[in-house]
Amino acid sequence: MLAVFLSIFLDLVGFGIILPLLPFYAEHYGATAFMVTWLATSFSLFQLIFSTIWGRVSDRIGRKPVFLMCLAVSAGAYLWTGLAESFAVLIVARCVSGIASGKISVAQAIVADVTTPENRAKGMGLMGAAFGLGFTLGPAIGAFLVGNDPQNPDFQTPMFVAAGLSLLGLLLALFTVKESLTAEDRATARETTKLPLKTQLQAIFASPSIPWLIGSFFIVSFVFSQVETLFPLWTERNYGWQPKDLGYCFAYIGVILVIVQGRLIGPLTQKLGEPKLLLVGLSALAIGLFSTTVAFHFSIFIAAITFMSVGIAILNPTHSALISFVSAKGQQGSTLGIANSFSGLGRILGPLWGGAFFEFVDYDMPLIIGGVLTVIFLIFVRRVVISLADKNTANKEKAPL
Repeated sequence: MLAVFLSIFLDLVGFGIILPLLPFYAEHYGATAFMVTWLATSFSLFQLIFSTIWGRVSDRIGRKPVFLMCLAVSAGAYLWTGLAESFAVLIVARCVSGIASGKISVAQAIVADVTTPENRAKGMGLMGAAFGLGFTLGPAIGAFLVGNDPQNPDFQTPMFVAAGLSLLGLLLALFTVKESLTAEDRATARETTKLPLKTQLQAIFASPSIPWLIGSFFIVSFVFSQVETLFPLWTERNYGWQPKDLGYCFAYIGVILVIVQGRLIGPLTQKLGEPKLLLVGLSALAIGLFSTTVAFHFSIFIAAITFMSVGIAILNPTHSALISFVSAKGQQGSTLGIANSFSGLGRILGPLWGGAFFEFVDYDMPLIIGGVLTVIFLIFVRRVVISLADKNTANKEKAPL
């Protein structure tokens, strides 16, 4: 699992390098705020399509070959982004990155393969810590590489460095990552995929909690993608921030993700259990979103960002762990792929919705709408989550000492 962590970490450092710079890179080619959201939408559209495909293929042929292929495509996409000479080329490069994003579903499936149910959330937290470290180091590296002249920023060098890091992750995975899926599980998956698609989907959604967990994945992605995509422009309008300022803020967010997912998610899971932890994460996210809209002082802004970051840090590994628990045998990759596809759908619709309100109504509207949607879903999902918590408690009581 450490080898997977390191490979994902290197790739995500590259992702962290370019993410805060993309809106400014797009504006460099004449894109408006609404057009900037197309970058996230194009990425998420192809993530939606290919996450399920790669998860299903990895169930059939094994995790490692799919993981390696996604890393190779990711490196190529970062390189193409650096070579872009127009906004249209940037869009195409982000589409290719979306295709490669299936590596996350495959990495999560590897973790599910090699961990016990008791350690599943902790293992998923380790993958989340890779995100956090990527967001800690990546934006700081990007802020350094972009240069000190806001009138003539160097956007190409950060993109090329991101491509190099992703390629390094590919080489590391090639020689260190071992196949985690047994021959028996691959055979089961191949037999399952011979069934009619309707039968396969019925098996995947046999657990009544699966739609709610996937729905939570969608809502969180829908809400947070608005913030993630428009945050650079929001801070520019409200605080006059430049790419370097934003890089340091993203690094702060990354530190929180690393602390929560790398050190705290295990103890929190043992104390509360994954179902109740899901409610905690949704609550923290909602508080952060609402607080940002009234951040008249910088200390309030930092507190709001902290709440949002803690919420996301809790939700990502908890979602993945819960979904893997209730997945049918031989379909963990497919189920996690479907969940990540719905996450991708949220990332398509969220930036489009938020971008329209940002440009044509008010800068704060995406945050307000996001907070309202999170609270509404929290109310509806609470009963299902409590039911899952009761089942977990019952299973622990029945388990042999």
